[in-house]
Formats: sequence, structure tokens, C-alpha cells
Amino acid sequence: MRNRYRLALAAAPLTALLGAFAVPAGAATTAVPAGPTSATAYQISIAHAGYSADTSIAPPLSKKWSVSFGGGVSYPLIVGNKVFVTVANASGYGTELYALSSSTGKTVWSQAIAGTYFWSNAAYDGGQVFVVNYDGLLKAFNATTGAQNWSEQLPGQYSFSSPPTASNGVVYVGGAGSGGTLYAVSETSGSVLWTQSVENGDNSSPALNASSVFVSYACGLTYSFSRTTGSEQWFSNSSCEGGGGKTVVVHGGDVYARDPDLGNKLLNAKTGALLGTFAAGPAPAFDGNTGLFLDNGTLTASSGWTFTGDGGLDTAPIAVGDTVYVGSSTGELYGLNVSDGSVVWSTNVGTAINGPDEQNVSQPLTGLGTRRGLLVVPAGDTLVAYSG
Repeated sequence: MRNRYRLALAAAPLTALLGAFAVPAGAATTAVPAGPTSATAYQISIAHAGYSADTSIAPPLSKKWSVSFGGGVSYPLIVGNKVFVTVANASGYGTELYALSSSTGKTVWSQAIAGTYFWSNAAYDGGQVFVVNYDGLLKAFNATTGAQNWSEQLPGQYSFSSPPTASNGVVYVGGAGSGGTLYAVSETSGSVLWTQSVENGDNSSPALNASSVFVSYACGLTYSFSRTTGSEQWFSNSSCEGGGGKTVVVHGGDVYARDPDLGNKLLNAKTGALLGTFAAGPAPAFDGNTGLFLDNGTLTASSGWTFTGDGGLDTAPIAVGDTVYVGSSTGELYGLNVSDGSVVWSTNVGTAINGPDEQNVSQPLTGLGTRRGLLVVPAGDTLVAYSG
């Protein structure tokens, strides 16, 4: 696998107050919607905000089913009566897309996803599951039957490590290799609707609000484009560029862009103006106006409480109703009250719950998911479901 390096830019230096946690309680600047009840993308929603409005699940939870595979398991998509995951092959390059019964965990259908390395990830919209592999082959499958509807080789790039996001008839995908490209693809035909050049295009699942699509790459180079035309709306620059990136989170009129070297930027979603900084490793989650940030093993709420658990917290948190869930490398899974951080439920899934690896393609990107009374947890090569 090729290496990609960060380089200094001749552009003006980063104009940000980096280094401090600067997200106050109620940082959102506009009204926050009730939130989805299905998991259709990484971190549950097309905004990647890690929130579900599902009121049918509440702790204490009990194990409903567990399925072991031969390789690392992705974040789940949970729609209707199915759970969709991609799984790294154990014996060679490529992955497998599985549709599992949400009631039993049994395989309803599966499709082999060939390709270089062990990475693919998926998104759901309008009755279809969309999967992109490392080589940029984007496929659409009927969510009910598993039949392939179309397949499209995305042009111009050879390295794809950004999970897709799909909404309102369009699939958005990032690609890299020679510079970077953001693609908008028709869900109906697989035809490319528009493309935009970006700085290097790695590891950033496109995040959406009603009008814009956001991506962020190495050194915090963050973009906003029109969802419909692809026209650039704003660009937040920095002092360098290179390979790598992080999925941004959109919440309440703000964009949360992460970079491990230069620091995390809080930006205005409409203008790109720098509003402050925040501390987080994985993507933050939001429950109403309460932000939930995991940084160096400590979960911090913007309302003021902190939680370290057993010292191994590593997953991106998700919030379901008034409970936030976070996993540990020890296999411990915690449910905390969003208001005060008290532990309302915990269990051990039996194996390490891996945090999201947003830099490599040794397995699909992983994360927690929930829908209709079901909390689904990828842990290594095992997928465990809990119900309330």
C-alpha cells in the first residue's frame, strides 16, 4: 500500500485558535431536528451526528443475538427488519456484504465484494444498499433481495477509503490517488452527476445537511459543496496538505472537522467561518444541544460531566434518546445518562470493541448502530445485538 505524506502549502497559515476545547453547552446555532430512527450511514445518519430518536430502546438491555464472521465487521446499517454490514475476507483481498435478520442475526442474503485490500463500506437509501470498495467500484443492491441493480467504476482515482453517504436519489463518495475527487452519483442508474476536485480525498465520508455536502482532509482542509450542482460554497484552508482525512459531523448549523496534527475546527456550516475548536478523537455525537466528545479515553459532555470507564474507551459515541453508548477495547459496553453521565447499564460483549480506524484499509470502518429497539455492536469479527 502506498504512503501519502503531508506537505507544507504556500497558502496563508491556518487562522484558528487551535488546542482548546471550545464547544460550550448549546453550541448549536439553529434548531436541531428530532433525528432519524434508522441507521443509514456511518454514525447513524447522513450528518454523521451519532444520534437516533428511537424511543423503543432503553436500558437495561439484553443480548438478542451474536454472529461471528471470519474478518473485521463494519458499522451496521439498520433499516426495516434487516442489519447490513460489510466484512473483511479472512483468506484474501475483498469483503462480503451481508443482510442479516434484525430478529435472529441469520443471513438473509450476501454478496461478495471483490477488490484490493480488505475494505468496503456501505450506505442505504430508497430501498437500496450502496457499497464502494478500495478500487472505486460502486455497486447498488436491492435491500430486500440482494439483487445487484447496477455497478459503476468511478473514474479518475484509484484509492477509495471514504464510506459513501446516500440521500434523496444521490450517492456521495470520495476518492483519492491523483489529487482527490468528490463524486455525486445517481442512485437510479449509477451515472456520475457531478465531480469536484479536493485535496487528496482520503478517509472522509461525505456529511450532508439539507443543502450542502461537507468533506475534510489532512490538515483540516474542509469543503462545502452544493448537493445539487456541486458548486463550491466555501473552503477552510490550512498550512499544509497530504494524505488522510476524517469524517466531519454536521449538527445544528455547525461543522465539526477533525485533524490529529493541527487540531479540530468548529466551523459555521453556511459560511465556513471558524467558530472555535474542540477536543475529540473519534467523531463526536449529539443529543439535542449536548455534544458528546471522546478524547484520549475520556468521554466529555458539553454540559460538563466526564467519564473514563475502565480506561479503554475507544469508540465513537452514539446517543439514543437520553442514553449515550460507548465501547471499550476491553469489550465493555456502557450506557450513560446524557444529562449527568451516570452509568445506567453496562455489559461485556466478550471481545474487544475496536475504535474506528479512519486511516487504513485493513478492514471496513467500524462503529455502533441502533434502530427500533436494537443496539448493534461490531467487536472484532463478531456482531452483537442487544434489545431493550
